[in-house]
Amino acid sequence: MKEFSVLEFKSDVIIVVGHFGCGKTNVSVNLAEYLSKDNKTYLIDYDNVNPYFRSADSRDYLSGLGVTVISSDFANTNVDIPSVSPLVYTALTAAQNKGKVIFDVGGDMTGAISLGYLHDKLKELHPEVLYVFSAYRPLTDTPEKAYQILKEIEASCGFSVTALVNNSNTGAATDLSDIEETDGYAKKLSEISAIPLLFTSYMTEKAPDIDGEVLKIKNRTKILF
Repeated sequence: MKEFSVLEFKSDVIIVVGHFGCGKTNVSVNLAEYLSKDNKTYLIDYDNVNPYFRSADSRDYLSGLGVTVISSDFANTNVDIPSVSPLVYTALTAAQNKGKVIFDVGGDMTGAISLGYLHDKLKELHPEVLYVFSAYRPLTDTPEKAYQILKEIEASCGFSVTALVNNSNTGAATDLSDIEETDGYAKKLSEISAIPLLFTSYMTEKAPDIDGEVLKIKNRTKILF
């Protein structure tokens, strides 16, 4: 076990996808926070599915760290109009000059469809696509179910997932054993998908005793429990 470093990212563009409620928005905000320490960073709220958990809600906090938060034209819409905010293109241009860009994409295949409007531009930048999962969500409570959703997202957005992120937690009540118990699940999902596990996130005081890399994150989204 070792602490994951954002310096390990091979691309300047990171696309974060996942099932509803897996915590991808919180992961996206935390990654933006880490990246902002050494880079000009943009966080693009590309979630047109869930208006409650939005990375744009962290705009004031992230702005204080120098992160530019951009709300896509798709936010709070049903993606009927194929248009993208000019600021998104500004961010992608910055990525060509070593700026860092994170896309927080809406849940499941429905949210991933909107990436199609940027497919050609993103393809040129060779993005890393992170699939965030939680073993404690009802529709991803087995690796096989999580894998099925992963394939649906890939088919919708036109990009292959390049790495997995284990964000399994039970909210404020999460302890080390909860995270450690999902290690086998994460290994199985990595095995059946043939995709490496990038890191396991944790919000506990101590890091979990598991294989692979871990990343300490904080709760930067609205708290339900």
